[in-house]
Amino acid sequence: MQLISKFTLLFIPLLCLSQTEEMSDFESEVLSMDIVQREKVTDYDIALAKASLESTQRATKGKVENFNALDYWNIAIALYRLKESEEGIILALKKMIQQEKGCEWLDELKYDSSLYLHLQETYDDLLEECGPLNVQKNSFDIKTYITQNNLDKDLTQLMAELEIKDQSVRIPGVSDEKLIEVSHQNIKVIDSIYQNHNKYIGRSVVGGKFASVMWLMIQHSDIETMKRYLPVILDAVKKEELKPTPARMLVDRIYGVEYGYQIYGSQPGVKIAPENIRQETMDKLGIH
Repeated sequence: MQLISKFTLLFIPLLCLSQTEEMSDFESEVLSMDIVQREKVTDYDIALAKASLESTQRATKGKVENFNALDYWNIAIALYRLKESEEGIILALKKMIQQEKGCEWLDELKYDSSLYLHLQETYDDLLEECGPLNVQKNSFDIKTYITQNNLDKDLTQLMAELEIKDQSVRIPGVSDEKLIEVSHQNIKVIDSIYQNHNKYIGRSVVGGKFASVMWLMIQHSDIETMKRYLPVILDAVKKEELKPTPARMLVDRIYGVEYGYQIYGSQPGVKIAPENIRQETMDKLGIH
């Protein structure tokens, strides 16, 4: 494979430090971290990792005190792509939940990467530490969930099935062709649901657990579909059927493709729009 970066990762010695030293040196180490292509790490993985780290370097301006929750997420994704040790990934996620909105982002980004499936038990433990966002470790009974929350049975079960199907192809080893095929199948179902109900299927219909599933299918679709559903997503946020964070992520993905910059900073490797454009866009969309 062609080496994209000529550097070498320095995380192994870092992880041998004491906990106190890790907490003080971790960010500085990342900011000066070098990259090497390890065995079974593809050029694509290297490119994504490099983009994530460059985004963090730009966003923080080389200062440890500027790190926020998404910067730590970018680090975790980069280390995961580079097949680095789990200790480094977990440390980044632990630091993420200590930041403002870190728990919210960790919850919303759960299925936006195969990282969750790779570290599911640890990931769930971190979400439990977040308190109100804690996950259920007991087996989930959808019938009880529907009955207790007075939800639409058919739509709730359908959203649960779509979520499982989407997750099943977002794991290492699944081809891009298969991922695209499943995404197309899922969005056809979403189109049919929207044609029948003419609204976002969110919290009041399928409960909080599945409120973001319709958005997730849209987020994983093509750019035209994302643009088509953006007004629907924004309306869902306004009506409190969906949290604002998924809408911000959709906006950033659309703007990243259309304009080469993002508004909220949720997309690794994409530059932030000039401040005047950010403010105008957030005012127009009604989400800050």
